[in-house]
Amino acid sequence: MQLIAIEGIDRAGKTTQTQLLADALSGRGLRIATLSFPRYESFFGRRIRALLDGHGPTSAATLDPQSMSLWYALDRWDAFEHLDEGHDVVLLNRYTLSNAVCQSSRAPAERADALFEWIIELEHGRLGLPVPALTVVLDVPPGLSQQRSFDGARSEAPDVYERSAALLDAARRRYLVAADRMHGVVVIGSGDAPAPGPDVATVHEAVLAAVTACLAR
Repeated sequence: MQLIAIEGIDRAGKTTQTQLLADALSGRGLRIATLSFPRYESFFGRRIRALLDGHGPTSAATLDPQSMSLWYALDRWDAFEHLDEGHDVVLLNRYTLSNAVCQSSRAPAERADALFEWIIELEHGRLGLPVPALTVVLDVPPGLSQQRSFDGARSEAPDVYERSAALLDAARRRYLVAADRMHGVVVIGSGDAPAPGPDVATVHEAVLAAVTACLAR
């Protein structure tokens, strides 16, 4: 069973590209499962949803990043405790890198790198979550992310992270640094190109090519 993670800042197109990839790989006869994190209907995910909505005295914006990272990590641990392993490929719409990137982006600069490494160790080293064979980072400008987040056609309001332009910019930069430093991480997308950047089909072709090459190894 191979794990492929699709990552990127908010509204980068992760859900769309994960579904397109699932359809393409299923069409090749592979048994595909998908997991999207956080799982807002789960025990841990319901708490994450409440924190992101920002209701009450404690929110995802005020809870310290190390503590917030535990909720995301436990949600993934719980999912893998019950995962049916009868699949060829499991596609992950957000995974461990999103936790490390987002929460380290919220930390003071002098602590950010250490927190990033702590979260990776927490999820893979301590909780035993499997390392993906490939992580695809969908790179979009933070401004485009916010534009999509505040699109009037959306059914839900932007969460406390989506509303922070500074956090989106910091997270985007951390994804790019991670891609340079970590094995098995590739970047696909519009980068700093003017919006809207490559269309959905063009990005899908690039994602599918990267995943196909990975699975062939």
